[in-house]
Order: sequence, then C-alpha cells, then structure tokens
Amino acid sequence: MNATKLAKSSTVGTAILERTFKQKFLTPVLIGACFLLLLLENISFRPIKLLKSLVNDAITYSTFIINLPVNFGADTTKSFFEFFNFNIHQENKILKDQVNKLISEKNELLFFKNENDNLKRTLGIRNQGDYALLVKVIKEDTSEFGKSFSITKGSSENLERGQAVVRNNIYLGRISEVNLLSSKVMIVTDAGSRIPIVIPSKGVNAILKGDGFSNAEFLFLPTSANLDDNDQIYTSGTDGIIKEGLYVGKVIVKEDKNKKKKYSIDLGFKEHQLNYVSVLKLKR
Repeated sequence: MNATKLAKSSTVGTAILERTFKQKFLTPVLIGACFLLLLLENISFRPIKLLKSLVNDAITYSTFIINLPVNFGADTTKSFFEFFNFNIHQENKILKDQVNKLISEKNELLFFKNENDNLKRTLGIRNQGDYALLVKVIKEDTSEFGKSFSITKGSSENLERGQAVVRNNIYLGRISEVNLLSSKVMIVTDAGSRIPIVIPSKGVNAILKGDGFSNAEFLFLPTSANLDDNDQIYTSGTDGIIKEGLYVGKVIVKEDKNKKKKYSIDLGFKEHQLNYVSVLKLKR
C-alpha cells in the first residue's frame, strides 16, 4: 500500500516538473520567435520577402476560398429577399394604379351615361333592343381608299347591311355587304365611312369621316366647337341605324403657329387587333 502511494506521488511530481519545464522552455522560444518575426519584418533580404509574400498570398486566398460558400449564400439570400421585396412593392404599386384607373374610368362612364341619357331624352331617342353575335374575322381588304374585313356570318344568321360591328363595345364599322355565309364590314377609317357622333362633355354633334388610311376626321363640326384634349367621342344614333352610346375614340388637340386649335382623333381600336368581333343585331 505504501508502494502504491509512493508511485502515485512520483507520477504527480513528474507531471508538475514536466509542465514547469515546458513553460520555462516554451516561453523563451515564443518570445524569440516574436523577435525573429519582427526582425524579418524589417529585413529586406529578397528570399525572405518572397517567402513572406507567398505566405501572405496563401493566407489571403485561403481566406477567400473558405469564405466563398458563406459569401455566396449570404449574397444569394440578400439578392433573393431584395428581389422578392422589390417585386412585391412593384406589383403592389401596379395594382394600386390599376384600381385607381378603374375607379376613374367607372366614374367617367357613369358621367357619360348620365349625359347620354339626358341627350337622348332631349332628342327624343328611344333605346333600341339589340344583342351581339360573335363572329370571326377571316380576311382583311385594303385598297387605295377602302378599309374593310370579312366575317364568318351572313344572311343565314339574319345579318343586314348597316348593322354596327363592335369589339368590347368599341365601334369598328358597319356591314356593307351581306352574303349567305359571310359579310363584309366597312371600317370607320374607310374613305366612304360616315357616322353621326356626339361629344357629350361639350354637347357637340358632328359626322365622323374615314380618311382612307388609318384614322378618321370630323365633318360638319360646328365652328363654335371648342374641344379639349381627351374629350370622348360616341355614336349618337341619330341616323336610326347605328346604336347610340358606342365608344369611338377621343379628341387630340394641337395648336398651330397662330394658336388655333387643330383637332384629330385617336380611335379606340387598332386594326391589327381584330380577330373576333361582334355584330349588333336588333331584336325583332
């Protein structure tokens, strides 16, 4: 038992001696290494400078390579959230603008509906019952002065000359020729097109004449008319054939050198957009 205690005491003593020796030995070594590094820092010996440069490069690129996955992940996450938040902000802004635009258009339509109703009462025009027949545009014809297209319905569907053709309640033209299974539509831009129109905001009536190219112009516009930019144009229905209240386009105002107003028309449709249209048929 005494031998065991003596062995344990010897082991503990040996460990303490070893630790003391290491501390006494390593401390001067570390101090010497620090002085050596400081000395090498100030020595301009070329091999030493090269070695130092290589070590620094190795440390720099090792750090860069080690941090690549971390930086990539952080940048990707940041970019994703920035893109996601930006898209949400943009979509929200677009939706708000669209809602405001729809509200504005709704109010404008209500205003023009009331104006149109008042005008009809003044002129003694009665509402005509009608319904729309959806047809496909199968051919477009363009001549020097004529603009027309052919549709897939004719007399077999009780179509008649003079019936209005629309798209989304926008006036396009009228049927000018009827066959058994097809019909020809004269577009509002045709040089032979004449339709009675009204500008409700100004209480002005006139005739709209096609220019033979891609637009239309006013005919018999009162000389006293003082129109503004974006005044809305609708069919008046005073000819008793074309339904009243169909949207045609809006007024564009430009001034000449003498500050005199010149009027042109921005039609509510584009000819190349015509794939399917509707024919307004009177109920009998």
